[in-house]
Amino acid sequence: MEKKSFGARVHNNGDCTFRIFAPHIQSAEITVNNSSRQTIKLIPDEYGFHEATLKKIRPGISYSYSLDEFSKIPDPASLWQPLGLKNSSVIIDHHFFDWKEDNFSGLPMRKMVIYEAHVGAFSVEQSFSGITSRLDHLKDLGINTLQLMPVAQFTGQRGWGYETVFPYAVHSSYGSPDELKELVRQCHLNGIAVIFDVAFGSLTPINKLEPVYFPFFSEKYNSTQGRALNFDEKYSYGVREFYIQCALSWLDDYHIDGLRINDAHAIFDQSPVHFLEELSTRIKEFSKQNNRVCVLITGDKRNALRPVLPLNKGGYDLDALYNDNFHNALQSRLTGDTQGHLKDYSTPERMVSAMQYGFAYRGELSSYYQRLQGSSNSELRGCKFVVYSQGHDPDSSYLDKYRIIQKAGFEAAKLAAGATLLSPYIPMIFMGEEYGEPAPFNFFADAKTSYSPRIWKDSPVPNAQTTFSECQLNWHNIKTGQGRSMLALYKRILKARREHQALHEPCRSRCQVQEISPGLVLIIRNSTSNIRKYAAILLNFNQTTTTCHLSCELPEGIWTTEIYSASATYGGRADPLPTIISGKEKLELAPQSFALFFYTEVNI
Repeated sequence: MEKKSFGARVHNNGDCTFRIFAPHIQSAEITVNNSSRQTIKLIPDEYGFHEATLKKIRPGISYSYSLDEFSKIPDPASLWQPLGLKNSSVIIDHHFFDWKEDNFSGLPMRKMVIYEAHVGAFSVEQSFSGITSRLDHLKDLGINTLQLMPVAQFTGQRGWGYETVFPYAVHSSYGSPDELKELVRQCHLNGIAVIFDVAFGSLTPINKLEPVYFPFFSEKYNSTQGRALNFDEKYSYGVREFYIQCALSWLDDYHIDGLRINDAHAIFDQSPVHFLEELSTRIKEFSKQNNRVCVLITGDKRNALRPVLPLNKGGYDLDALYNDNFHNALQSRLTGDTQGHLKDYSTPERMVSAMQYGFAYRGELSSYYQRLQGSSNSELRGCKFVVYSQGHDPDSSYLDKYRIIQKAGFEAAKLAAGATLLSPYIPMIFMGEEYGEPAPFNFFADAKTSYSPRIWKDSPVPNAQTTFSECQLNWHNIKTGQGRSMLALYKRILKARREHQALHEPCRSRCQVQEISPGLVLIIRNSTSNIRKYAAILLNFNQTTTTCHLSCELPEGIWTTEIYSASATYGGRADPLPTIISGKEKLELAPQSFALFFYTEVNI
């Protein structure tokens, strides 16, 4: 089977090839709504594809398919649906956009500091241009990777975006394809990589698309969203290629630097080569051919290692996975919440394990899931884990989307920042947390007209305008005293991570974590070089002042205090810590605070 693009693709000479996968269809035609309103029969091939090339097609023209007795069907691989989900698709020519001065070639995972944002909730503009206008803020903060929640066309005008209808198309409410490209271009000019969040394990077809999507759905698997996609049954070769070409389209046409598959757990595949392995291989081939670094990230709530293990060890060779364990353990420690899945993280050793090994569970029985979680295998490098203290979907119900600063307070939010950003893993910041944004992140979706009162009785109704409005960032909060203090702390932490040899490399093997007294966790990190370049992070999870003889726990030498979250500099009220830590001097750490210390061999 020839590996070619799907949908409408304009060539350099102005011709346009239309290609659709419909092996169950006998007759396929395309109608192009130009001045002559052409209707052309597509030529079928032996693999179930139907294809035709039309001469001199102008971009911006709409078109639709007729499949057997069904007519006016939009393209499942549509690049643009400004006329509505049920109406004709619009032809886009990606050759027209000028990527001037964009020579950015991507970033390896180990160098990333990720910032996750929702296009609609990030700015008052609720658009791509709204994010473009604040790239100076991200750059000044120390961000080098922007991860966008889904921007592919989904149901409704506003939503989280995972109810994807057209996986190739830009969500029209956020702006045009060129406006998205301009956002990516401006990110690259500021040294910021771009990652898109995608849903490749589910599809939400509208009635108009049902005739073409027949082979896309599995006859033997179901997911929580309904019918699972077909990755290993009859006609699965076309479905797999559809999504691989979709990934390559985003990487090539929009110059983005990576993808995060949000719903990889819903990809059921018993093929000899798993879909994720094939996708990873094809993306690496694309990267090599184009001299770029393109990453593929996923998550696995079972703590499975296979997605990120190399091919020669039976893995899929993905670049990293999102670590829910770290988030859950941190949330439980800071808020005291032990409800639902968080009851698995109520003991102190879960936080220590998550910090030391990446996973809180390494083959033990989960009380909540009633199954063994994870593996005792500890071979994964730190750069294989993405950790976060807050996110859009932290494996919990939709009933509690409040931020740490609202649930546990200002000091606890600062402690969460220290634990996450100074960990030996890839950190991810959720939009607004860098200045203490109090807005919740409710589940919102305006596509459905009604939701069960039984489910949503204690939570904002998803399709209410206020449910979405509550989630929008209020950038005026950055100017408050608390906002300035929090932002100053985030900038200082990220500066230390960027500049200190022991912190900038996410190396878990050169990190020691221990709870030196109840509620007091000490992390000692060493440089990957032979130089004795240590850093130590002391985290006080207690809600009371805690005293310790820190020098007894550290390598002998001179240690200097670099950051203390409870100091007046960062909006705290505690007395400052000594500038130099030596001897058997007692340290008093304020409730829910952290301190960063650097080692030096210089004698006084």
